Amino acid sequence: MNKNLLIGLAVLVVLGGGYLLLSRGAGYQTPETATPTRQEPQATEPAKEEEEGEVTEAREIVVEGSEFSFSPSSITVNAGEKVKLTFNNVGSFPHNLTVEGLGIATKTIGGGQSDTIEFTVEEGGTYTTFCSVGNHRAQGMEGTLEVE
Repeated sequence: MNKNLLIGLAVLVVLGGGYLLLSRGAGYQTPETATPTRQEPQATEPAKEEEEGEVTEAREIVVEGSEFSFSPSSITVNAGEKVKLTFNNVGSFPHNLTVEGLGIATKTIGGGQSDTIEFTVEEGGTYTTFCSVGNHRAQGMEGTLEVE
């Protein structure tokens, strides 16, 4: 009988201790991790910027990169047009977006991150876009920038 009483008390102590720990922890909230929301890539309305008293417009373009592609894979802009390009990495691996021959590139960013660059291409032509990380380009992470 004494043995059963000790076992019963031990169970009560464990349950009571667990209850206290859980009730104290109820007020504590862990920081939420940033979960990127996936949005369809799209061209948006031009953004206006002021440069030395004059207003210029930048067309906003969003490109998503994942394993191992860009969406959209083809971008068309006008020669002389100011472009504000946001690159969203929706994949798991680090990626970037580089425009071959123009010296234009986003930062290499991890999954769930984004980088925005602004540029103007004066000369028309077709330029290759690609991810310069490792062999990502060879795995199909390539596209085009058409400047009309």
